Amino acid sequence: MAITTVDGCIAGMQPPQAIAKGLTGTMVAGRHHSLFYLAGLPGAAAIPSPGVGGTNLTTYPGQIPFTNPVSGNTYLARVQAMCTQPGSLWLCDRLWHNSGLSTTITTEQLCTGATQILARDANGSNAGVGVYAAVEVTGATGSGTPTLTVKYNNQVGTQNQVGTNIVATVASSIAGTFHVIGLAAGDTGVRLVQSLTLSATWTSGTISVVLFRPIAMLELTAANVPNAIDALTAGFVRLYDNSVPFLVFVPSTTTTSNISGHVIVSQG
Repeated sequence: MAITTVDGCIAGMQPPQAIAKGLTGTMVAGRHHSLFYLAGLPGAAAIPSPGVGGTNLTTYPGQIPFTNPVSGNTYLARVQAMCTQPGSLWLCDRLWHNSGLSTTITTEQLCTGATQILARDANGSNAGVGVYAAVEVTGATGSGTPTLTVKYNNQVGTQNQVGTNIVATVASSIAGTFHVIGLAAGDTGVRLVQSLTLSATWTSGTISVVLFRPIAMLELTAANVPNAIDALTAGFVRLYDNSVPFLVFVPSTTTTSNISGHVIVSQG
């Protein structure tokens, strides 16, 4: 049964899950950066290896620990964090990722065998509402600044929709660089990835396409000043069973950083 009151949310709160990551390598101001492969709390995730067809995720070593409720639902109760520089910290659910894509091929690379996401979109369905694609750098790239074009099926199943990276790529992108892909006009999400095309070679490195759902975004307005959002200020967002929570950071300056905090969910 769903939690419907503040008292119910408080009663259902689970122990906090600590987060602590040292963001090694120089990030770029305004460019999303996945913390998935960094050591800390939780530990570093392994680089994906399912092939171009990818895999739907229900658990993955390196995620923020998540346990399904014995009964009822799971909701975000609190996110608290601080960082050595201002920025925006995103808590996301990782639904799907792949591997085996080339950074040097400039023709369309098909994600043959890719399947529709599991039922964890914004509405708890597999339609893809509120689910987005990103190209994640898993091994540092070389020279080149390609445009990244992703073909996908949208939230109503329309095929061959096209989106490109919102923030421009740069040469020598470090591991963890997370290029969010824009949506075609009228679309509200992605249910399946069809292909990736690079407009120019990135010379070297490794990349994956990721499908993810943003759960909450925490404003970090000053260096080393903590901030928090709770169940009310975050919109009482539901985390569906088998969620794979992970963090993405959008820095305000081009430098390294340290982030620490915690995530609390409520179940019932």
